[in-house]
Amino acid sequence: MSDVVWLSNMHRNPSATYGYRPVGFPDVPRPPRDNEIGVAFSSVTKRQTEHLPIEDHEFPRQLYAVRRWAHHKRRKRNIFSAGGALVVSSTSANILRDHDMGSSRLVPVELLHPDQKTKLDGDWHYLVLGDGKPCFEGDSSKGVTPLGDPVELFMVRGNDHVNDGDLVFSEMVLTGPDIWFDPVIIDAPILSDRLATALNAAKVAKDWDLLRCNVISD
Repeated sequence: MSDVVWLSNMHRNPSATYGYRPVGFPDVPRPPRDNEIGVAFSSVTKRQTEHLPIEDHEFPRQLYAVRRWAHHKRRKRNIFSAGGALVVSSTSANILRDHDMGSSRLVPVELLHPDQKTKLDGDWHYLVLGDGKPCFEGDSSKGVTPLGDPVELFMVRGNDHVNDGDLVFSEMVLTGPDIWFDPVIIDAPILSDRLATALNAAKVAKDWDLLRCNVISD
């Protein structure tokens, strides 16, 4: 069994954020705050970040690229934030399906051009993380910002301020599924070495912004 795990720090990478909105939410600089579709989508992305229950039908079936940002013209990463929702490509999705996803799941989504009709190339899925492993060793780790007083959460710093080996987990992290989250770390999917190796073999791991994390004996 490998004594390392990998944390995806893509949320700290500005190039992983894309401007998308659900169809029906106006493409205007300041959309109305009381728009029902916008309110519902905001609730979904908030719960996705906080790993709270979300039914599949609550995810918008289609997201469109906001015209003024023109992010539909950018190269699509194999994992990115689309308007705050975590989305993966078909390549990433297929690799995930070949591994133990535990309670995590994939929900199909169509990405559209700003006309809200023309579909972008490729197949895309929301990635919903379902398993939490409370194994992070904050006192032994570097490259994180503690949040709260007393400290309740940690945010991994940007990729220029954290290195492989800075983050430390207890050995219980080696049990269970191949992808999960730690309840005290914000916005950070965590992967087994087996899954990270598969992503590397498929040449998509770079988009996941993976950081090697050390595992110590309890």
